[in-house]
Amino acid sequence: MANRSKSRKRTPWDDLPEPTIVQEFLQMHYVARYDQRHPKIKDAGESKLINSFTPAKCPYCESDDFVKIGFDSNGIRRYKCSCGKTFKPTTGTIFDSRRIPICEWIEYCLNIFRYVSLNADSWNNRNAISTSKYWLEKLFLTLENSQNNVILSGTVWLDETYYSLMMRERVRDESGRLLRGLSRNQICIGVATDKKHTICFVEGFGKPSQKRSYEAFKDHIAPGSTLIHDKEKTHKKLVEKLHLKSVSYSSAKLKRLADSENPLDTVNRIHCLLKMFLNAHSGFSRDDLQNYLNLYSFVINPPSDHLEKVEKIIKMVFENPKSLKYREQFVEIT
Repeated sequence: MANRSKSRKRTPWDDLPEPTIVQEFLQMHYVARYDQRHPKIKDAGESKLINSFTPAKCPYCESDDFVKIGFDSNGIRRYKCSCGKTFKPTTGTIFDSRRIPICEWIEYCLNIFRYVSLNADSWNNRNAISTSKYWLEKLFLTLENSQNNVILSGTVWLDETYYSLMMRERVRDESGRLLRGLSRNQICIGVATDKKHTICFVEGFGKPSQKRSYEAFKDHIAPGSTLIHDKEKTHKKLVEKLHLKSVSYSSAKLKRLADSENPLDTVNRIHCLLKMFLNAHSGFSRDDLQNYLNLYSFVINPPSDHLEKVEKIIKMVFENPKSLKYREQFVEIT
């Protein structure tokens, strides 16, 4: 079923034949503010930005045999391939067939990077909630491989944290009670950092195994690094296979230490920030958890300036094009 939501441009008096003077005043200024936040694509000045990216290949046949054939009505360059298809730099990207200017993507990304919820972003940017959800899916798609090439080195702090399933999904025992402890009701998240970069991966349900920990981090920690972790056996295979120098601490003793004295405080603080980020979207499907972890990793890693992160995202969109083809799932009433 389509996800329908009310347009943020509508007012309670749109259908009144004769609104009062107060209603007319409120309506005029509310709509004017909406139009200011949502310029038309042609008026947003984005053609120069889009035209600065030259497609590497035809998005239809992947040939590099194409030529320029002028511009569309918005001033965006058009190309024609030897296969007969025409396209633009946005074709086959998440900006393909958009009705909203790319400039709105800037404010949306900044909000997400600041732990703003989708509902709050929807109100702040005067967008329907369906638009915020659709854009989040686009962001997930853009960042789905963003952790692949991150390799930690030197001194690395590694520890697991847990995030609960939604209440309706939690498993109960035969007496109807929720399973306690590190059960299937808890999703294990492995977090590692070398203070320069941070990576986060889902390791399954409940307590992690050596195999799951190894598979999650084996390609992301440089061999010979020093691993700061607890004395659980979870990381044994990882330490052995990567020839890591292991510096481990008793979990029981760590719990009694103040944060400033805890040798794992570096990664524990990241756990806290991660949960703040996830809790801003607490109603999300846990099937999307790795997507949120990819996004969080992007947020916490360099560059530190949020506008530079938006710049990086836009470059990723054009340099590694991916298209989201299920717009019908996010029907928006305008």
